[in-house]
Amino acid sequence: MRITRVALSIAVLASLAAIGLSLSSCSQEEMEPIKRRVMIIGVDGLEWDVMGPLLDAGRLPTFSRLLDEGAWGEIRSLDILESPVIWTSIATGKLSEKHGITGFAKSRRGATDPTPITSNVRRVEAIWNILGERGLSVGIVGWLATWPAEPVNGYMVSSYFNYGWGDSPGEKNRRITFPEGIADDLAEYRIGPDDVGDEQLLEFLAGDTRLGEQGSLLEGRIKALRGAIATDETTRRVAHSLALSFPTDLFAVYFRGVDGPSHKFWTDAFPETGPPLTAEEEQVFGQVVVRYYEYMDRVVGEFLEYADENTTVVVTSDHGHSGPKLRGGTYQWGIAMHDPSGVVVLWGRDIVPGQLSDPSVLDITPTILALYGLPVADDMDGRVLAEAIDPAFLRAHPIMSTATYEPGEATPGSQDQEPVESPVDDEVRERLRSLGYIE
Repeated sequence: MRITRVALSIAVLASLAAIGLSLSSCSQEEMEPIKRRVMIIGVDGLEWDVMGPLLDAGRLPTFSRLLDEGAWGEIRSLDILESPVIWTSIATGKLSEKHGITGFAKSRRGATDPTPITSNVRRVEAIWNILGERGLSVGIVGWLATWPAEPVNGYMVSSYFNYGWGDSPGEKNRRITFPEGIADDLAEYRIGPDDVGDEQLLEFLAGDTRLGEQGSLLEGRIKALRGAIATDETTRRVAHSLALSFPTDLFAVYFRGVDGPSHKFWTDAFPETGPPLTAEEEQVFGQVVVRYYEYMDRVVGEFLEYADENTTVVVTSDHGHSGPKLRGGTYQWGIAMHDPSGVVVLWGRDIVPGQLSDPSVLDITPTILALYGLPVADDMDGRVLAEAIDPAFLRAHPIMSTATYEPGEATPGSQDQEPVESPVDDEVRERLRSLGYIE
């Protein structure tokens, strides 16, 4: 499908403008942010040990360019290697005990199953709140733990956009996006696993997809791959259409990326790391992980086309990956496969090439604030990656601090805030269980 501009209704456009005006007039500080664009591309699970050989072989041309021209490093993750926790720390510069997101799901009083974590549990301002309240426009697509979508100075497509809301009469589009009306306008870009044809599937496989036909031993694994492709393709299409239609000062997009394929197909790519494979599995799935890296390299390359001379790009993962851990004679899958270091690259305006010094996921928000000439909050747990920034820029715009960006003692949530139930919770839980994230 060719990506085109989103044809949003006049009413939705009017609401965007109205919200923008109301939000940009709030909490203004005397200091005006620097006029620039920042693009954050989040790719869950990127791992240097996989990328290294692919870079050497010339199979990741986009990342090769970013590394040659930008600042890069092995990003240090958190003690809690659960993605909603880490992506919220990336977006806030704060540890879990401050921002309130503690895992993939949370027990809810009176509920049998854990409820998937939702945005209302977050207790602190995210980068899109801080910038939006200072007059900068923001566009957020797919970021984890952003449902229900919150009002922002621009638009937000929540992390629940990909799920099956169409099967829930009366609930369709309820806070999947902000403004809510754009969910209908973006619906044409949503695809499901059944929409991923064999030709597209074969880009990732080393064998015949007929081995995954109904009733075969590989059917479930083929279905999982179709699901991963459908999710990232939906995000890619939605993000492209919005970036084309409504450029914003901050644009952030999150891809599930190589995380799911790494969980499902790591031992096919690296047989020595797990239990024995069947000949059919090794034949069909042996190239899935590396080909998904190549796919994400192409996706990141497409978004670089939106970067002009005034744009700084941040590409980051939340953690790395490895094989299942053998403990006491039993293989541990799921979160046990997450490694505490991932990939980060900064590229574009005011970035100098070179290797970063022990970057952390907590450093992304402070660095973005510094690039906008805004102070870093003392209650943030990260630092500015000053070694990545042009010294001339830092001389003109020294790094400053402020006590906090939180609105007094009030916070978006509270310590005891419960996640919001949704009609797609069963679908979300099924995905989390399939990856070994919850029981």
